[in-house]
Amino acid sequence: MKTTTPATPAHKLLPLTIALLSAFHGAQADEANKEATLDPVVVTAQRGKDTNTVVRASRMEVEQALSLQDLFKQMPEVNISGGALSTVQKVYVRGLSERMLNVTIDGASQPEAAFHHNGQIMIEPELLKRVEVEAGTGAATAGPGALAGALRFTTKSANDLLRPGENFGAFLKQSYQSNADGNKTSGTVYGSLSEQIDLLASLTSLDAGEYVDGHGNRVQNSATEAKAGFIKLGFTPAQGHRLELAHDRHEDEGLRSFRANLLPTAFNASQRQKAERESTTLNYNYKPGNALVDLHVVTFLNDNALTMAKGSPAQEDVGTRSHGLNISNVSRLGDHKLTYGFDYRHDKGYSALAGAGSPNETASVKGAYLQDDLALTDQWLLGLGGRYDQYDYKATDGRQSDAKGFSPSASLAFKPVSSVTLRLSHARALRGVWVIEPFLKPRWETAPNLAPEKASNSEFSAAWQEGPWQVNGAVFQQRINNFISFGEDFRENVGDVRSRGYSLSAGYKAAQWSASLGLAESKPQLNGQPLADGDSLLLGTTSGRNWVAQVDYQLPGHNLKFGWTGRLVEKLTNVPAGTGAKPGYNVHDIYTQWQPLGDKLSLTLTIKNLFDQYYYDQTSFGYNARWGTVASLPEAGRDVRVSASWKF
Repeated sequence: MKTTTPATPAHKLLPLTIALLSAFHGAQADEANKEATLDPVVVTAQRGKDTNTVVRASRMEVEQALSLQDLFKQMPEVNISGGALSTVQKVYVRGLSERMLNVTIDGASQPEAAFHHNGQIMIEPELLKRVEVEAGTGAATAGPGALAGALRFTTKSANDLLRPGENFGAFLKQSYQSNADGNKTSGTVYGSLSEQIDLLASLTSLDAGEYVDGHGNRVQNSATEAKAGFIKLGFTPAQGHRLELAHDRHEDEGLRSFRANLLPTAFNASQRQKAERESTTLNYNYKPGNALVDLHVVTFLNDNALTMAKGSPAQEDVGTRSHGLNISNVSRLGDHKLTYGFDYRHDKGYSALAGAGSPNETASVKGAYLQDDLALTDQWLLGLGGRYDQYDYKATDGRQSDAKGFSPSASLAFKPVSSVTLRLSHARALRGVWVIEPFLKPRWETAPNLAPEKASNSEFSAAWQEGPWQVNGAVFQQRINNFISFGEDFRENVGDVRSRGYSLSAGYKAAQWSASLGLAESKPQLNGQPLADGDSLLLGTTSGRNWVAQVDYQLPGHNLKFGWTGRLVEKLTNVPAGTGAKPGYNVHDIYTQWQPLGDKLSLTLTIKNLFDQYYYDQTSFGYNARWGTVASLPEAGRDVRVSASWKF
């Protein structure tokens, strides 16, 4: 099948954007409401926890986010593959997949998908507080193995939901999605049990049928039965101390194709599958109020699992269990801001076919890191950092593969005037042999003497902020040597990755309206060739230039909000030899939210894919000779979502 709706080229999107900017004057709401469509990026000398593109909870709410695709649609540097089936969606940052990122949820690492045709990240957007993206090889604070950056999810606590002077609260939310005839119900209670203890508990259920593409055809094996439970206990024993113990569990079950991200065929038969994630985290913060101590400790247990051919004699259970610890502290000494610490993680890949288990694959990494941000003058800021990691890997046959090394980073920021910041940075990262997806563990041997993967990223960025205006731009060049994947017979070093690209964004923010426009393009290659569709499963993929424009407007006197997002992806011609170009597409979403009783009652209408465009995301698996057509799942057509939320 081919896309029949022609893509709108960039020069046609821009006049539309300008017209909308003039008519509605909006893209980000004011900070009081924390509606971040183009969230300000704080520029320091060194990238890390303070320098991210951020999506906040209020934006997720008006989008009525159900999946990763909804969370990241406003970021031109991020693409999501897999159609509208959330369990198979994969995140690509600058064209490189989630496997190349350090992904955490409340500090708990999400290191590996159970099966390369499924996604790595299971998350319920309802209780997310913020999502942060750090693109490019990470700094010392990004964690071990951050070859292509970091992705951090943070959940809410009771204190984020309690109104001033309130001790207890609750909200119920019911929503409906027209495209898949889906119903989602969620209920959350939260409160202060005492002056020291607070609690949040939530249950969410989603029941949706097979979704419909832009041609009006149902996408087979895409129905979903999903459930999520979440509880977070907060404890503040004394001033400066804060502990948060959280546990969450996610289940998503349905009739799937064996390769769930591809269309069903005789050789991609239907089966019952169940994806699960269960995670327990303990976060501790200690801030006594002096310049030397700002301590953060997180420890976690995490299990990502997939049951395939559920209930049949061929049932296969695969997954990755992880546990870890990260201890970090920030000390301020004169003009120095020192961030230092230790982290440890252990992963185990397990699998069982028809009840018979196979030997486990295990890996661990322990590392120490130090980052110094030094204010040389009022205009110059120097960042120097590094981490030392030691990797230990044990294959299913007992063979060991160890690696260790130092990953340095440095950057220099200059402010010629107060409104402009120029920044040049370089970072390196090392990743030893790691647990591969458990499904492939018993099917592929790991070659001996694997070299560790080594990444580097050089980047120049500029930021200008004057009153309500903001402009950010960056150019980068990245490489990953000794990429580990699957050759003809073994899991082995298959070559070197090179990528270069740029991003640019501009925004305007006023009291009642704001606007943003962003674009990004990256061109990753493996051994000198553009990434092919097959590379998307483990390494990354390529898409055309991405444009994202947003408009938001609010009428506080009427408790009304309106918004529009347009995403255009240009035709992709940078493809491997013998591969056809991929059509471009443009998709438009709108929303309106009315709160007639303030935040006690929220009525939201969101329309996804307003013009019912039929298209495939370019990062999804493409044409395949065995299928004789495009093998991946098409994106969903028009979807009208309505919700009502009652807060008590």
